[in-house]
Amino acid sequence: MLRITFVLPPDNLNYKPFKNQQLTATYLLTILEKVFGDKVDLSITDLRGVKEDAVKYYIDEKDVYCYTVYSPLYRDMCELRNLISNLYPKAIHIAGGPHIDLFWKEINGFDALAIGEGEIIIVQIVKDILTNELKGVYKNSQVIDINQYPYPYRKYQPFACVVDTDFFVADTERPLRATNVIFSRGCPFRCRFCANLNYGLTRYRLPELVEEEIEYLKRVYGVEALVLRDDNAIPVNKKIAEPFLKAIGRAKVKWRGQTRANGITEDMVKLAAETGCLDIAIGIESAVPKVLEIIDKKIDLDEAKKYIKTLKKYGINVKLLLMLGLPGEPDDIVSRMLDFIDETGPRTVGLALFCPFPGSEITDNYKRYGIKYINPNLHEYRILHGRFD
Repeated sequence: MLRITFVLPPDNLNYKPFKNQQLTATYLLTILEKVFGDKVDLSITDLRGVKEDAVKYYIDEKDVYCYTVYSPLYRDMCELRNLISNLYPKAIHIAGGPHIDLFWKEINGFDALAIGEGEIIIVQIVKDILTNELKGVYKNSQVIDINQYPYPYRKYQPFACVVDTDFFVADTERPLRATNVIFSRGCPFRCRFCANLNYGLTRYRLPELVEEEIEYLKRVYGVEALVLRDDNAIPVNKKIAEPFLKAIGRAKVKWRGQTRANGITEDMVKLAAETGCLDIAIGIESAVPKVLEIIDKKIDLDEAKKYIKTLKKYGINVKLLLMLGLPGEPDDIVSRMLDFIDETGPRTVGLALFCPFPGSEITDNYKRYGIKYINPNLHEYRILHGRFD
């Protein structure tokens, strides 16, 4: 039996490292279970919150260690791989994720690299390991039909990692048992500050599969509410949005998510409220039209204000997502941001500083946007943000 584990790094810089479930790992492990059955022993090596000097005591011996690598954690991942290699020299190390997609030609030290969407790749890698034919690089350029794959089983993590009661404290009379879900992949918009590599046509789960996953979470974990981690929790396309929202509504859960600021009709807002939506986050980013044009946000602030009013009309709380440090900001950016907040009256504001990650248009062509220097030491990056109610 081949012992395979996905390694989650310590992530000690995160204030609440367990708040966001690692759905990528659970999803890919679910696929491996479906394909290989009892030929594989599957697990997650969860090191979140573990102090650096104690990490080695939390790592069991496995045959294959898999890593999903994001740029700020790349150095930490390499150090972790080296530690595991010293503990278990015969182990195989597989790396995928956004950083690998961007820099695979420059990366050494892993036995195999997975480039592109992982469903097909992970299965082929395991097949090749079982037949002693492992290659150094695996690429997938296909657009995956996510409806051909199962929803992620959460059983690979402890119960406490699946259910959280902190998400809806301000929305309901009592804390709700909530969990994270992703029902779609991709974003049709290409904001120039964003390093999301899954742009293009958004693929949504079929309504019946959405409902099936929610019923599983209710039955096994007693889930009452969902945090949708989709780029667009209310699809802009009404033909997609209506059956999608109704599927959530039939499951009778409360939910929250994020959406675009423009393009969502009032009848879809009404439907979202009727299907249990309590809170919507909106990525306005800036209150200055010139800045929005530079970052290619493709939103109109007057239309955004109308959308916020519509959400509030149907009892949906609003969280504004704003960002400072973007190219083209005027000297009075702070006062203009505060004026926009006063005018729209959101319940919550999430304020972030622009962080130029690899893969974004601004980062790749930073001098064009008036940026003099970008620190190449990605492990020194800090994603700073604050929440204000």
